[in-house]
Amino acid sequence: MFFGPVNFYIMGYIENNLLPGEIVVYKAKIHWIYYLSSYVLMILGIAVIIIGVSVNGAAQPWYILAAVAFFWGVIQLGVRLLKKIATEYVVTNRRVILKSGIIKRDALDLVLSKCEGLRITQSLMGQVFNYGSILVTTGEVVNSFDFVAQPSLFRNAITAQIHASQPTQPVQPAQPAQPVQPTQDQQ
Repeated sequence: MFFGPVNFYIMGYIENNLLPGEIVVYKAKIHWIYYLSSYVLMILGIAVIIIGVSVNGAAQPWYILAAVAFFWGVIQLGVRLLKKIATEYVVTNRRVILKSGIIKRDALDLVLSKCEGLRITQSLMGQVFNYGSILVTTGEVVNSFDFVAQPSLFRNAITAQIHASQPTQPVQPAQPAQPVQPTQDQQ
């Protein structure tokens, strides 16, 4: 009984809340660029300390600023890693699911038949490194999925499932067009 909650977090929210007959079609990931500012702060802090010590040989007051930058980068990286662990972007054969949060969980289920519009927004860096935000419109509500790696694949998975879930109508053969009789003005 003790391992129940642990197993719940290992398996993931999505796997534990699938409906009967529902399968995961696509699982998006958060792009690595989300961590870049943390790494830059940590590297910058270490570089300033190393360069300052090698040039001056003694600690200077501005080393404190470099140490703060390093530790702020470590804290920021920890927070972002926790967000990555706690965030799931999933497309199933019935719905789109966004789950985020560890202490305070926020889960959003969008039924595929209610998804009216899909929009990808990418900055210049997003286009170069292939990440962006997906905006899913349902009625007047816009739901955003941020820092999605390969956002076009996520959008394509949603679109494919929307089309797969719609009932197919038999195609009626086209009726031959009736010839048009010229009027007296055209003669």
